[in-house]
Amino acid sequence: MLGALAALALIAGPAHAETLGDLLKARGLTPPPDLAHLDEPLQGAQVLDDGRDVLVILTLGDGEADRLHAVRFDRATRRWTIATLQWRVAAGGGPTALEPEWCRSGLAIDRFPGGFLVRSHINPSAECTIVLGPDLAVRGVLGGWPVATLADGRLVYQRNQVHFAAVHPVALGLFDPARGADLTLYPRAPEGKARAAHVARMRAVYTPAWCNAHNHPCDPERFDEEVQGEVTTDAGGDALAFALAWDDTTGWSDRERWGRLEAFRELRAALALWDRQGEPPAALYRGLAAGLARMRNLQMESHVEAALADTPDLAALVKSALRQPPTAGADARDWLLALDARWADADTWRRLGVAVAVPEEFTEAVYVYRNLRRPDAIQYREYLRREFEARFGAWEPRRVLGADVLRRIFDGAGRD
Repeated sequence: MLGALAALALIAGPAHAETLGDLLKARGLTPPPDLAHLDEPLQGAQVLDDGRDVLVILTLGDGEADRLHAVRFDRATRRWTIATLQWRVAAGGGPTALEPEWCRSGLAIDRFPGGFLVRSHINPSAECTIVLGPDLAVRGVLGGWPVATLADGRLVYQRNQVHFAAVHPVALGLFDPARGADLTLYPRAPEGKARAAHVARMRAVYTPAWCNAHNHPCDPERFDEEVQGEVTTDAGGDALAFALAWDDTTGWSDRERWGRLEAFRELRAALALWDRQGEPPAALYRGLAAGLARMRNLQMESHVEAALADTPDLAALVKSALRQPPTAGADARDWLLALDARWADADTWRRLGVAVAVPEEFTEAVYVYRNLRRPDAIQYREYLRREFEARFGAWEPRRVLGADVLRRIFDGAGRD
């Protein structure tokens, strides 16, 4: 939903005007002469101009004295509003737990049903989102980025991660600007069976020896995961659906991770499209060449050779290809056949496919929520994606959030 909202907005880059007055005049606006800060030099500014409003978020002042300000012109009422964006830093976390200086870099502005969102980049795993009401009052400062909005103006947001941490878990919150309330949607107690099984797997991997060797915090409740696709809400703002991918490669040896998983990604994809009959298609040669080139660049050749140690003839073929890269622009098939005629044999590729097979890299889980309008009555269901699709059909969140499917999930055949 936010993507659609953002499409309505023209977010200008940092302004080149020297003052706020210059910036507004450049957009054809004539501000009243008593509007604050008109003649002050700008340190930076971003503009939302979507036909309904012009909203400018600007930085004024130098060093520790600089402050974020908001100036809004409502085209319908011809009214100007200006506000200094200030907030208290909350002890111990919560919706206002970000320092002001974290919320000024790479500003962007979105409109949402409850007002405006001012988003700032912190690092690739973290953002600051300032939630403004229509009156430009700060309703909350979120450590994260919005992933969906509900019809009544509440926000679903993904909470920040520590970018250089050993693991990157997903946490989704639900923020209510009207009440300042912030609750956790995911992970949510009680834990579902699928997540509990993954936690048990992490607990088995996180042995003291492994944790010490990898300098890892080894909390089995925190693991690498990603949101797959969009977080989707229904039109009434009462139901929510999303999918997650949990990383299953934690604990894999370098031989498995680098020697098989990473080295032969493209080849496995090409093999999946081949019927294993007839002449090997060109995609196999290109796939192998791409993976081996990546391993050379990463200097991981030894792991590839170790991964094929149980099949000496295949190991020798691949080792030769690793040690003798093609010339720039060379055809992958011509290069491999020049190294060894056995690359023309379909059986070579069939056997290589078996040798480089790996377990599933991710576990996919899906989540469906309802009763979001009543926070004390929120319900959710969790399924492995393959199990969900076996019971309810294809994972298509818009369809899943239809009344009939929701009823089956929560009240009928979907009950545990």
